[in-house]
Amino acid sequence: MKSLIINRSAAIAITACIGLYAAAAQSADYADVKIGPTFNDKGQLEQPKNFRQWVFIGAPLTPNGLNNGKAGFPEFHNVYVEPAAFEHYRKTGTWPEGTMMVKELHLTQKGQLPDGSSVEPSGRGYFPGGGPSGLDISVKDSKRFAKTKNWGYFNFGHHAPPYSAVSTESPKEACAGCHIDNAKEDMVYIQFYKPILSALPLP
Repeated sequence: MKSLIINRSAAIAITACIGLYAAAAQSADYADVKIGPTFNDKGQLEQPKNFRQWVFIGAPLTPNGLNNGKAGFPEFHNVYVEPAAFEHYRKTGTWPEGTMMVKELHLTQKGQLPDGSSVEPSGRGYFPGGGPSGLDISVKDSKRFAKTKNWGYFNFGHHAPPYSAVSTESPKEACAGCHIDNAKEDMVYIQFYKPILSALPLP
């Protein structure tokens, strides 16, 4: 019985060491980020925690009212970037391996006017207020996603939270293809985010 207890303890210790080694190996793959992507044994991306605390870089909006009522994504696209990747981009102009960009969709508030817009103290426009409605994440990993120009795209559900805990990579035609054909820089629609990616001039 004593031998069995020792063997079980050794097995637990070995398992723990293997887990630590796997985590260290993954961190080594993404040396320039602090929060790298985590994939399970099926290759699915795990939803990162607390992404709303990351660096917010922009919120493009394509409302139905400006797209004949048929916008593909009629919500605000609130985009966040892992903080270390943000700093790396500011310093080098490139996104490091392991960069995660999170796009959380937020519905516009129910508009007062036929095109879905509202009149608020600041003027007529489109305003958030309908709540979060989806989560998409892109990951840069030149080994894992070489066939789609180094980025993989993941959909955690287009619905109100809670979102899925894990996501399988989306097919090329669902996301990556549009970025390959249209994105201005390294698969990123950089023109929408440059103002925040650029440091403010000193007063």
